[in-house]
Amino acid sequence: MPRTFRIGSWAWIATGVGHLAIMGAMALGDGGPAGERAAAAKEVEFALGGINRTLHEVDLGINFVMSIALVFGGLACLVAVKAGPVPRALAGLGFATSLALLAVAVLLLPSPPIVLFALAALAFGHAFVTSGRTGVATVSRG
Repeated sequence: MPRTFRIGSWAWIATGVGHLAIMGAMALGDGGPAGERAAAAKEVEFALGGINRTLHEVDLGINFVMSIALVFGGLACLVAVKAGPVPRALAGLGFATSLALLAVAVLLLPSPPIVLFALAALAFGHAFVTSGRTGVATVSRG
């Protein structure tokens, strides 16, 4: 498997870290239209699984959790590279997941995640296709 597997992994990490930074800044900021929307979301409270939360808290929680999960997924792929031959199925899973994330990004998100998920889809797809049918692929560790 070529270096493209690592590129896909880093694209996921970059997306997660970038989103964490943006969410952190938004959580701290109170001004402008975004602050007005956050204030309105803080007014909407509901019970979810027996726990009272505001819409603002749920939105922040979902965004932080998904960002951390993206970073974890990218790091897990990099760990797999260091551990030895990477199963071709992992490249296929990265490709399929990146395509799904890209579809959501195209429909709902701004350009940075669209570009990064497109890069990840191309990278994991290339790694999957070029790894052949052996079931195991080698990744350059250099």
